[in-house]
Amino acid sequence: MSVGPKTKIMLQRSTSVSDGMGGYTLTWADVKPYKGVFSILSDRERMMYGKKAEGAEYRFVLDDVFGHDITTSDRFENCGRIFEIVSKENPMNQDRFSIFMLKEFVDG
Repeated sequence: MSVGPKTKIMLQRSTSVSDGMGGYTLTWADVKPYKGVFSILSDRERMMYGKKAEGAEYRFVLDDVFGHDITTSDRFENCGRIFEIVSKENPMNQDRFSIFMLKEFVDG
């Protein structure tokens, strides 16, 4: 389905860890690396909290039939860059591949 160079990115899932004082902190744990085609859809600059922030939206096409357990509460990481999952699509419900819409914010 997808055409282009394959990119390897890591799926991360949030887990709660005890902080030692009766509370919990959310941390991100690596789950599994995936390979797929990564393409940029749009990018922009804006002011956020008095600082310049850059953002971009991407499409990630995953040729893996086992990607059905990935949800929008997970995220992807590649070389220190964090990509939030905005939406997930299973074209025609065939479970052959998944399309993820991702969003990245970079503080300036």
